Amino acid sequence: MLRELLVLALTGFCLAQAAGIETHTADMDFLHKQKKIYELFFYIDQPKLIGSEFYEVGRSYDIEQNIDLYKDKMVPREFLYRFKLGMLPRGALFSVYYKEHREELRVLFKLFYYAKDFATFYKTASWARLYMNEGMFIMALTTAVMYRPDCKHIALPPMYEVYPQLFFNNEIIQDAQRIKMTGYKKEMGVGNVETFLINTNYTTSFMKYFADKEYELDYFYDDVGLNNYYYYIRSIFPFWISLKDLEVPKQIRGELYYYVHQQLMARYYLERLSNGFGEIEDFNMYKKFAPGYFSTLVYANGVAQPSRDSYSEVPAYKYKYVKEIKNIEYRILAAIDSGYIIDKEGKQYSLYSHEGLNYLGNLIEGNGDSCNTRFYGSIDVLYRDIFGFNYDCKHKNCVIPSALQLFSTSLRDPAFYRLYKTIIGYFYRYKSNLPAYTKNDLEFSGVFIEDVKLDQLYTFIEEYDYLINNAVTVNNYKDGMNFNVKARKYRLNYKPFTYQIDVKSERTTKGMVRIFMGPSYDDRYFKKQTYFYYNWYNFVEVDKFIVELKTGLNTIERKSTASSLTAKDFPGGDKFYKKLLKAVEGNEPFTYTDKLYGFPDNLYLPRGRVGGYPFKLFVFIYPIDEANLTTFDIPLFGKMLYDGKPFGFPLDRPMYPWYYDLKNMYFKDVYVHYMKENVEGYQYQKELYGSQHFTEKYETYGQQYPKYEKFGKYYGKHDVYPMDIEKTMF
Repeated sequence: MLRELLVLALTGFCLAQAAGIETHTADMDFLHKQKKIYELFFYIDQPKLIGSEFYEVGRSYDIEQNIDLYKDKMVPREFLYRFKLGMLPRGALFSVYYKEHREELRVLFKLFYYAKDFATFYKTASWARLYMNEGMFIMALTTAVMYRPDCKHIALPPMYEVYPQLFFNNEIIQDAQRIKMTGYKKEMGVGNVETFLINTNYTTSFMKYFADKEYELDYFYDDVGLNNYYYYIRSIFPFWISLKDLEVPKQIRGELYYYVHQQLMARYYLERLSNGFGEIEDFNMYKKFAPGYFSTLVYANGVAQPSRDSYSEVPAYKYKYVKEIKNIEYRILAAIDSGYIIDKEGKQYSLYSHEGLNYLGNLIEGNGDSCNTRFYGSIDVLYRDIFGFNYDCKHKNCVIPSALQLFSTSLRDPAFYRLYKTIIGYFYRYKSNLPAYTKNDLEFSGVFIEDVKLDQLYTFIEEYDYLINNAVTVNNYKDGMNFNVKARKYRLNYKPFTYQIDVKSERTTKGMVRIFMGPSYDDRYFKKQTYFYYNWYNFVEVDKFIVELKTGLNTIERKSTASSLTAKDFPGGDKFYKKLLKAVEGNEPFTYTDKLYGFPDNLYLPRGRVGGYPFKLFVFIYPIDEANLTTFDIPLFGKMLYDGKPFGFPLDRPMYPWYYDLKNMYFKDVYVHYMKENVEGYQYQKELYGSQHFTEKYETYGQQYPKYEKFGKYYGKHDVYPMDIEKTMF
């Protein structure tokens, strides 16, 4: 059963939800499990949280005296040997991208996973909460909860609530510590609990713009929900373990590694277009590396995260890794061009087979299922090590990870997107060698998309509050439950809209609808005839769902908020935990959903520009094979539907231009309007979120600006690309 549950665990980007988000009512057994697990994440930097349940359980548990309570007795024996010898201590910085850290993490995870029952698992986790390195503990615990059958549907807190230091500037963290002591800016929150609110306008944010102009994209780089999503999407199929020891499928692991990153790159490219940056530049490791990284993060132990100046050269102590990357790159390209790879025993496997893309993905990621890490290594790990510009420490206890060496901070560094442009380029080389789809592969006989209509598309910057209690120190568990600290941060969001898709069918049938958004036609770079040849990998899949078509005209209405590929915000740990406590006390029912996380809904649309910026909408409908349809209940990602098609189909490889006119395809030019301090933007936000964040000052300021629809109409009519439209407006 677990094999089925995890087939699509990484497909929050690419697989559709079967029939909406299901809601369940928890029984008392589930409630107690949820409460126990959730509390393990409270004040993670404090091992002795006196008054908490896990503190009392952990300090009285002895692993050595309970070896019989683990399915494989060698696992606790190996762990105890390593622990007595000296594992990574509390307070040291942890990164899964360091080999010694990975080895210890793997042993700790197995200790959790092989516990015979939930009681043993909880006792073991409570013990580890007191004595193990906090970073290692969190990663092992989250992975174990997602994999253990007795933890099914247990909600894990968003990582920004667990480690706010990895999501918010150091000035915010320092403010949180100060106001906890003084009570400044106190408000009343959920359940009349004292709440301290911190606004995020700080000097270090302005310093980024002096480091690199590209930090105009920091609303995307630093999006809290996006970075939290990347942490969990990479944690479900952790690269540091082999799947041979777990009841999970091996056939999609490498392909999902590729697809998740390819979609992130495409989404990032649309933001670049919105800000006038264009293509991502290539880099040469023997020349200066263009993008800098000005880190505003400080780890919980007080050590600053490493930064990198613009146009920096690779440090001399990284040269050995550069040489290794070149060796690995030659081997990867040779494998792609020759069509086969070699395992440790010298056996050959074809890359141009049904499992070929999975082989290639495992090989490039260098995960536990790579056919030959000795020969192909892990180019992903090496790239992150080189361009993080961190110190080359020789001892595991003095490691200082760069932004690239933590899942929670990887997307904040512009280097991430340059590195993955190179890595994904290997896959593009492979994809270009695959046979193109034929007409029979793409056509849906008797089904025609007549028209696609949708509302005007608007984006705006909004304020959003995040719980960051773990940034402060408390006296005991009771003290920690009597207040909340929240950081108010700006983020991109959009006005929800509805698609109306008119489909004519000659018979009653079922079809799968996929909706993509990508760059618009631009004769300065592309001709219509070669558009998809150059742009297929720049399209983002924004939705996928099944429709039942009747004979005649069908009008399909689909709300953007119903996308199977995105998820709403986590309700907040303060609200979640209060509801959980009331349910445990029997005062009210506790409901939970299958889907907790996904790509953040607030980033459904690229930012666009004031006055509108053109994008291309691509709607595709194709027949589904009932025999290939499978519904899975995925930890954290809910019920997903897999239809047997490649991820991103049909834009998973170059497409012949003479198929563009197939009747089951539809292209539409759309304009995304960015509402920058104008009446419409603030009025909409007031309606959606209430007026508490929108002062009279902003409304008066917004009245000074003219209506901007005329600009969108003008530029849409004349089909030009205004680079300085904001100057025209303001």
